[in-house]
Amino acid sequence: MTTSDFKKQIATAKNFNWFNTIETELNVVSEGAPLKFQGLTALHKFLSDQVKGFEKHDRMPIEISNSLTFYQRILDRIESFTNTYLNIENDDEINRYFRQTVLNHLNRNQEKILTYDSDETQFLFKIFSSEPEYFKGAYNFITESNNPTLNNKDIFIGYVKGYEFKYKLNSDQLNSIKSSLQNLKTDFKNSLPKLDQQLTEHIKNSNDKYLEYVKKIDDFQVVKEKTYSDWFINAKGGFEEFDRLSHEKISTLEEVYEKKLKLQKPAEYWKERANELKKQGWYYLSVLVILVLVIVWSLGTILWEAPENIYNSFFDGDKSAAIRWSIVYITFISFMAFAIKAITKVMFSSFHLARDCEERYTLTYFYLSLSNETTIDTEEKKLVMQSLFSRAETGLLKDDGSPTMPNDLMSRVYNK
Repeated sequence: MTTSDFKKQIATAKNFNWFNTIETELNVVSEGAPLKFQGLTALHKFLSDQVKGFEKHDRMPIEISNSLTFYQRILDRIESFTNTYLNIENDDEINRYFRQTVLNHLNRNQEKILTYDSDETQFLFKIFSSEPEYFKGAYNFITESNNPTLNNKDIFIGYVKGYEFKYKLNSDQLNSIKSSLQNLKTDFKNSLPKLDQQLTEHIKNSNDKYLEYVKKIDDFQVVKEKTYSDWFINAKGGFEEFDRLSHEKISTLEEVYEKKLKLQKPAEYWKERANELKKQGWYYLSVLVILVLVIVWSLGTILWEAPENIYNSFFDGDKSAAIRWSIVYITFISFMAFAIKAITKVMFSSFHLARDCEERYTLTYFYLSLSNETTIDTEEKKLVMQSLFSRAETGLLKDDGSPTMPNDLMSRVYNK
């Protein structure tokens, strides 16, 4: 795990302050004072740098590889501890686990630990590569091993080389320079944990802001989705209601239109027939008036302009002429009365049938209007059909009735 990933992981810890402020110390041979670290990210970065630095060497003696093994083991324990106890919030509990998991191993294995970038380590690598027989003695001197064995020539020479490396600067000036450099090095290394702590806090704050921003986006998305869902449901309901009403309206209009097509021709026929019958009625009325006028005129003519011999013969005792003229006139009046009666029937029949046709025409469109606006049941439709298509009374025949139409014919007319 890289230090960057480790920092991101620490930023998500429930007890972030503990992970970012825990203090640890590490004693190494090349440092004059213990290295102090504040926060696990600083310690993790130091350990990762040491592992990477030692792993750059293809060959290393077992004494130096022990330092690499130490750093790697502590690094693994820190990562394992973080993965396991990241969500613990109690300080005492997490301190206990940290002491058992990391600190005990850290404090127990700090003897003869080197850093890869120290002058001592670089000197030992140089001796190991150029004069490996002297490495043992030089390593014992650098690590200040107790009771070193100097009975071996190579070990003694290596011991001396280590002494010369460490104490070859004898002048006060060089010692002062070395001390200043050492202090600068120590200050720099001690400042690294603070920088790592600040960086970790920044990552934590950035992560918190990111999570807050993500939460706001999620809340905004939920609100918008709910708003859209409500709008969609309302719009869908309104559209479905509109679609249902439209289909019902269209179906009703189609039904009314079909009925109109079925009844249009009969209605037009009844309208035309009513006009014709009205004309006939007025025609027969004119004929009737003419006949009446003819009778009145003939009666007046006979009364005022009758031949004198009719009157003379009647008073002289010969009544045959008067009787003849009376019979002729009575016969004429009888024919005229019969004609007037027949024409009267035809006239009233025409006006009656014209009114009946007008009523049928009006009833047809009234029925279509009811069909468009209201629901008409089967029995009402049958009554309307009977009224529309039943035979009308003409008045020309005695007991001229209008029988009800047969049911099978009514069903066929209704179903079509």
